Amino acid sequence: MASILDQIDTIVIVMMENRSFDHLLGYLRLPAFGGLQVDGIRDNQAWLQANANPGLPPDNFKYQQVVLNELNIVDSSHERSDVAAQLGPLQPNGSYPMKGFVQSARGDSNMMGYYTSAVVPIHDFFARNFCVCDNWFSALPAGTQPNRLMAMSGSSAIDVNVSDPLDFPDQQLAYDWLSARNVPWRIYHQGFFPFFSMMTRWYVQNALSDNLRRFEQLSIDFELEPAATFPKVIFVEPKYTDAPHVGEGTDDHRPSSVLGGQRFLLDTYKAIISNQPRWLRTMMIVTYDEHGGFYDHVQPLPIVTKDPKGQYPDFVSTGPRVPGLVISPFTSAAQIFSRSLDHTSILKLLGQKFGSNSYSPEVDNRNGVGSVTDALDLAVARQVIPPPPDDSVIPAATPYVRGFKSQSEDVRMFQEVAHNATQDPKQAHALATKFPDDRDFLGI
Repeated sequence: MASILDQIDTIVIVMMENRSFDHLLGYLRLPAFGGLQVDGIRDNQAWLQANANPGLPPDNFKYQQVVLNELNIVDSSHERSDVAAQLGPLQPNGSYPMKGFVQSARGDSNMMGYYTSAVVPIHDFFARNFCVCDNWFSALPAGTQPNRLMAMSGSSAIDVNVSDPLDFPDQQLAYDWLSARNVPWRIYHQGFFPFFSMMTRWYVQNALSDNLRRFEQLSIDFELEPAATFPKVIFVEPKYTDAPHVGEGTDDHRPSSVLGGQRFLLDTYKAIISNQPRWLRTMMIVTYDEHGGFYDHVQPLPIVTKDPKGQYPDFVSTGPRVPGLVISPFTSAAQIFSRSLDHTSILKLLGQKFGSNSYSPEVDNRNGVGSVTDALDLAVARQVIPPPPDDSVIPAATPYVRGFKSQSEDVRMFQEVAHNATQDPKQAHALATKFPDDRDFLGI
């Protein structure tokens, strides 16, 4: 595998929000969609009944996995306690019942629903032309913030989301790790704020650092920027539903539909294939921070994760399975990679590429999951670039506008970040320069 990594100059990392594997990629197993041999949804009644989840008492109606027609689904809680309720109590044989998804969502049977290629055509394109990782798990059975800290640090000092930037732990992130090793990196963000603007020392960087650029610049830089200044690691971030912005989010977080995310991923793919020589030395990873309450039938991995500060009880498993895709000329078309991965597998990849095969003791010693490197199955890059689907394959979205709202910890967190950033004249000027068309919305 080291010889393959030697041929890769650019690693592109995309982390979306709150969807499970069964929900977005499970349909690939169904005969009607070609029967790709992922560990996905089956269409026989015995299997469907075995994986059904009961609704609310007293009737406890059993909801099976079915095609989902709704797009703008109301969000529901998916904190540590909610995921514990969804999985159910750990059994003596080491398994979880996994029967509490509908009840945890107060009877919302959409938790058992899944989309197909009609709604997620870009996921379908990636799956059939590159690699599906069908045993990728969120690192923790918890919410967004702890899982993103695991993905970018290898540990998390919190086990539940916080709503005040002063409470968000100031952990060393992959950005710090790369900088310490003189590895050039960059964030391209579609919304006003990248996710780790929640960390107070990074929201200043958001306004002032050239390492954080608008998403629209990605295509230009990929196509035209000289190799001498082009980054080796790129983080591409969607427009977060919970952040202040105009229009619908593109991160797939409910209540935003997945259609904006499809367009975002298609545009990202178009950008990274715009320069063929550069594409031939690139790999892109697409995954989701956590399952967002949607059902997945595969048992979490029995991996223990401890609080580095010893302030919360140990996690004794990963979270549920989430979509994982590796898009690179170094993967076979329709490859299925079934060895176990979680978000720290990205850090293991970075350690192999830039850290003499080591990221950190926490990451290196996380037994039970491998590196995303292992999903690269071709020793020589495929020379033909799979042409991107036409924009028209993505269904038209119903007009939907969302601005500042206070209905989750992340919303409140991003609001506080926006307020603090726009009160500082230097940061306000930088944001107004970066987003000149949105000054009125930002109030600057």
